[in-house]
Amino acid sequence: MNLSLISFLVAMVVITLLITALLKQKARPTKRVYSAGTDDYAQEGRFNSGLVQSRWAEITAMQNSGPSGLKSALMDADKLLDYTMIGKGFTGDTMGERLKMGGDKFSDINAVWAAHKLRNEIAHQVEHDLVPSQVKEAVNNLGRAIKDLGVKL
Repeated sequence: MNLSLISFLVAMVVITLLITALLKQKARPTKRVYSAGTDDYAQEGRFNSGLVQSRWAEITAMQNSGPSGLKSALMDADKLLDYTMIGKGFTGDTMGERLKMGGDKFSDINAVWAAHKLRNEIAHQVEHDLVPSQVKEAVNNLGRAIKDLGVKL
């Protein structure tokens, strides 16, 4: 056999193995696991209120680190609320779906939506004017939402 035929056969075997692996992974349900930013992870299916409390302390401190700290605080507070909602049994594929399904659990669902929308704007828009007071209010509203779900911060 010549070299090009061997190369072609090897390539076909590799492609077949990759496609098989991708199809198996796609068929397997995945669970969302919140990364605490350290080696501490919430185990699948188990809610960790201690993780939420320690992470919230870090988020609070981030807010005093300038614009990038404010952005990070908002992003992490939003993720932390989503983690809490999942841990408390909210269903849906996205945070927006979970908010729609369980909005009655929050003392001010409009404030939670506004905070989540601000987070999305900052995350997805190249140029977004960062208003520190607006971001801090959004972070506080996300914290209040976590408290509404029964977690002490």
